[in-house]
Amino acid sequence: MTQQNIGLGLFRRWLLLLLFVGFSSLVTAQGKRLIQSKAGQEALFQEGMRHYIKEDFSEAILVWESLASVVSNEPALSFYLAKAYLAEKNPKSALVHARRAHELSPYSLDYGLFFAEQLLADRQISEAITCLTKLSQYDESHPEVNLLLAQAYLWSEQGALALQALDRADHYVGEYPAIIRTKEFILLKQKQLTSALKAGQRLLALDDEEQLFTWDQMDVAWDLSQADSVQTDLRNLQAQYPAQGQLALLLTNGYLHQKNFDSCIIQLRRAAEDHEVLPSMVAQVTMKVFELIDDPIKWEQANQLATHWLSIYPEEPRFLAIQGDLFVSASKIEEGQRFYLRAARMGDPKYEVWARIIQLDFELNAIDSASVHALEALKAFPRQGFLNFQLGFARYLQGNNTDALKYLEIARGIIKPSDNWNMQLFSMLGDVYHAVGRSKDSDAAFDKVLLLNPTDEHVLNNYSYYLSLRKEQLVKAAGMSKQLVDKFPKEGTYLDTYAWVLYQQGEFAEALRYLDRAVADQESQSSAVWEHHGDALFRLGRIREAVSSWEKAKALPNANQNLDKKIKMRQIVEN
Repeated sequence: MTQQNIGLGLFRRWLLLLLFVGFSSLVTAQGKRLIQSKAGQEALFQEGMRHYIKEDFSEAILVWESLASVVSNEPALSFYLAKAYLAEKNPKSALVHARRAHELSPYSLDYGLFFAEQLLADRQISEAITCLTKLSQYDESHPEVNLLLAQAYLWSEQGALALQALDRADHYVGEYPAIIRTKEFILLKQKQLTSALKAGQRLLALDDEEQLFTWDQMDVAWDLSQADSVQTDLRNLQAQYPAQGQLALLLTNGYLHQKNFDSCIIQLRRAAEDHEVLPSMVAQVTMKVFELIDDPIKWEQANQLATHWLSIYPEEPRFLAIQGDLFVSASKIEEGQRFYLRAARMGDPKYEVWARIIQLDFELNAIDSASVHALEALKAFPRQGFLNFQLGFARYLQGNNTDALKYLEIARGIIKPSDNWNMQLFSMLGDVYHAVGRSKDSDAAFDKVLLLNPTDEHVLNNYSYYLSLRKEQLVKAAGMSKQLVDKFPKEGTYLDTYAWVLYQQGEFAEALRYLDRAVADQESQSSAVWEHHGDALFRLGRIREAVSSWEKAKALPNANQNLDKKIKMRQIVEN
């Protein structure tokens, strides 16, 4: 082995020793001499670079930090240390070394850009602008510098300066379409849709397969596209770029504003011919256009369009739901229901569609269907509070109070105070708790509703009636039911409730006065009201009239089984 090979072997062993002790210090004179030599420094830097290339960033940092303790004025070392720290997800250390690299070599574009990026990431916007402004003095049109400057100005709400920065790089537009996109963003934020369209036109000139705007930008452009002047620009652009579906969508918004249904339909069809247009966007705009339907001719046009959508978007359940909406809007609920069911069962389940299906079941008085559909929906969405509420309601209407309470209490554990069905839930809980004999829970649920809405008619009526049946808090019951009678003086149900509270207070003559008004309401007549009427008459000693009212009660649906005894014995029978 030659002397040179022995020397190289010792050097490699020394490097390995340094790695094992973590480069915390160089403990021997030999080590100090080695690292202070140019050759040793170069070797250590290359050793760190080998680790860096292998993405062993922690080892690269150990090597380079030891070198930096001796070599403090080498910008490349600081630069790569910064990049290694960033790769190790240590942005604070990365920023320290990036700043050092830039300070040591302020004319380096690479170091300056990297430093500015770290400043922006750390939201040190002012210093980033200072750094980038200095860099731009050496090449004022450099695209990367100006893009970062534009970003910094945007974050500091200086849109005009951001545009100036982008304009300085304007001759690079062909290479950097991102500059155009950024310009569009700024212009749209400044509500300058016409200028944004001109910027987007340059994108189309570069590549006619480009989109005028990003889809995020389209949301803003949509809001700005109603003005007549903008619509003129859009029509001119559409003549030049007829295949651009985004232009058709924006034109649709203008026609929507003008309530021009026919032109909306034409533009929607043109939009869908562009396969780059998102089906979700077509669906959203279609629903807005269908809000203009106000006669059978428009409905038929809309139906033709909806059918067309189903032919070109066969895998998109949202268009089935739109067809369902269309039929329901024309009171063709069963037809609409069929489309909703197809939509709900296609692809990923859709909670909103299921909720609508079950709601329509209730409107059709198809309670068994509501129960079946709610169970199916809950298999996909077991923690959806409203579906549990709907199933609880269906079970209650089916007379299954145990199941009803189970699902309503699940919904209670999920509901948020901001949900718009909050009061409906607690109102229903009040009824079900009463049905299962949990009177205190029933009262608490009703009280919660009245705290939020003191004029809730359902709760005022049922709460007061339940209290009257229990002969509890009759003064409170009378106050609640009197509110309804004062507001609806001809409503038989409310008159009956108030009368029954008066009856329980022993005010038989006053109770009969309100019951006379209740039975006069033909729409609200029921067996219970006529029975109450007979009971009040009996308490006043008017036996013959009481029997006559009980006989009328017996002839109506849901008659009390005790009526036969009352009529036969000509007196009130409690059991």
